[in-house]
Amino acid sequence: MSANSHALETQLGGSHHDHDHDGEHLRKLGECCGGAHDYSDNGLKWRLTLVFIGGVCLLLSGIVRWLRPTQADLASTWAMGGAIITALPIFRDALLGFRSKALANTEFYMNQFITLAVIACFVTQQYVTGGLVAIILLLGHILEDRSMLGTNEAINSLLHLSRVSARRVRGEIEEEVDAESLGEGDIVRMRPGDTVPADGNVVKGYSTINQATITGESLPVEVAPGAKVFAGTSNLTGLLEMQVTSTGQQTVLGRVKDIVEEAQQTRAPIVRLTEEYARYYMPLILLIAGFVLFFTQNVQRAISVIVVSIPCTFVLAGPSAMVAALAAASRMGILVKSVRFFEAANDIDTIVFDKTGTLTTGELKVASIEPHDGMKENDLLAVAAAVEQHSTHPIARAIVNAARDRELHISDAVDVQEKHGHGLLARVGGREIVVGRAAWLQQQEIALPKDGANQHDLSALHIGVNRKLAGIIYLSDTIRAEASGVITILREEGIDQLTMLTGDRLPVAARLAQEIGLTDFRADCLPEQKQEAVTKLKADGRKVMVVGDGVNDAPALAAGDLSVAMGALGSDVAIQTADIALMASDLSRVPHFLGLADKTLRIINQNMLCGFVFIGAAIVLSGVGLIPPIAAAFIHEFGAFFVIFNSARLLRFEGNPINQA
Repeated sequence: MSANSHALETQLGGSHHDHDHDGEHLRKLGECCGGAHDYSDNGLKWRLTLVFIGGVCLLLSGIVRWLRPTQADLASTWAMGGAIITALPIFRDALLGFRSKALANTEFYMNQFITLAVIACFVTQQYVTGGLVAIILLLGHILEDRSMLGTNEAINSLLHLSRVSARRVRGEIEEEVDAESLGEGDIVRMRPGDTVPADGNVVKGYSTINQATITGESLPVEVAPGAKVFAGTSNLTGLLEMQVTSTGQQTVLGRVKDIVEEAQQTRAPIVRLTEEYARYYMPLILLIAGFVLFFTQNVQRAISVIVVSIPCTFVLAGPSAMVAALAAASRMGILVKSVRFFEAANDIDTIVFDKTGTLTTGELKVASIEPHDGMKENDLLAVAAAVEQHSTHPIARAIVNAARDRELHISDAVDVQEKHGHGLLARVGGREIVVGRAAWLQQQEIALPKDGANQHDLSALHIGVNRKLAGIIYLSDTIRAEASGVITILREEGIDQLTMLTGDRLPVAARLAQEIGLTDFRADCLPEQKQEAVTKLKADGRKVMVVGDGVNDAPALAAGDLSVAMGALGSDVAIQTADIALMASDLSRVPHFLGLADKTLRIINQNMLCGFVFIGAAIVLSGVGLIPPIAAAFIHEFGAFFVIFNSARLLRFEGNPINQA
């Protein structure tokens, strides 16, 4: 079987492991629906078998009652047997539910409600009614969980992407192996249409890679030798060979998959609040059913009250919406660590942006070089690159790239010391080199010109050699095309304070703020000063979201009520530390996430309100005798499906279009 065929079969759910995983998802969703449902493939077959046998028994009961009216006892025996067989899974779930803890949402006692209704039918010898109610509710639960699984499609697709084969190359021999058997350092060959089986670096060939499955970005990226590629993405146009750097759970896809699965198990505050009040629900319903029975002396009405009161709509109101929201976020390349962040996002009234890599592309370029003390431009650039090659800061990358573009020799620096937010110290060829901000050089007792940097609207990197200023390198950055539109959309969505914190100089920050429409900004901020600014905003009662690049400004990200890291694809730091990770460097995903969070909370409230009205009206109609038990079972399932399909509307969420400059 070719790699393509294997990948296609995997994506269509053709592997045994896929079915096992779907069964596991169903089991977890079954727990959220009332306790201990086992809707794995084997559990599903067992339940359907019992439903079939029980249904046959009930049918035989009806035939006997019709053909031989005088043998009522025989008909009653068949009906009782059918009711018992059908109710077995419900009784089992009820017993297991009593032993379960709050994590499984058993405060709602859903199976216990059904058990009470079925037992009441047995006590009153209404075996046919009890059996039919059990069959309807059991089939309804199976369909509910299968419908809920549909909202996991975007999440399950992450798992499917990791189950592919690979063409491993050893010498002149190409062999097809399972991706799980790849090891670090293996060489893998990928033809057009192949799925990338692991994270790695391209060593041969040119192609375009579709990363939409992870980043949500539809435009492919071009790759060449030295470029990074990631598991789960698709090779589109050319033949590539890559060297594997990480496999399995260590890949970006593996970490994303684990985080999304963990997020599915978390609960939002609104869901916990619902569970807190659920403990009073069952006694209230039993009290109402008791009143109905006392005043009407009609057991069927009391049974109907219990059946229509099964709180499936309340149980599914939150989890179904949260799972759909996670799926929608994953499709857009937004990695959410916990469903509680959807609710937290609705309280945000202040957003703090980093500048470099967030509001700008972060791809700095050397604009001009100003040598001092007899230095030449190329010598100054080569010295700076020798030191900056030991840093991961965007400015450092720009300096090193500029030196390589000029084909300059970059010497090895020794004794390199980096003070985050200030600069670097090192020795190059016996000379003491200081590279960084003006204030950093002054701390090292290096005198600077009184008029400072000449090009005030550009970022300036100062270089000192042997305690003297050797020159200044000016760098320019590019504002993101969508930045201005994002600021406008955020204001329209009710974010009343937008702030930029940057370590860059005031003229640079002022120029950028003016171009994108920001009125509040602070320049010359060290990392600890950014953290202090965020902490002060929170102390003033603001709910603060911090948006950064996930690598720098970690203290500020940690200080916010909600942290968002951009460009997380390939960044371990961003994926592990941020509350929300945007897999692509697309600022428009910030308002998209806020919009999704707002819609999610509104749908949960709709589900809760509709469930309350629906159950309240059904209880009244059941109490006055307008809804018999069998109809009550159908009505209960209708309410549950309404909640599921209302939540599924989140899967179509796309976000508002952002105007780009």
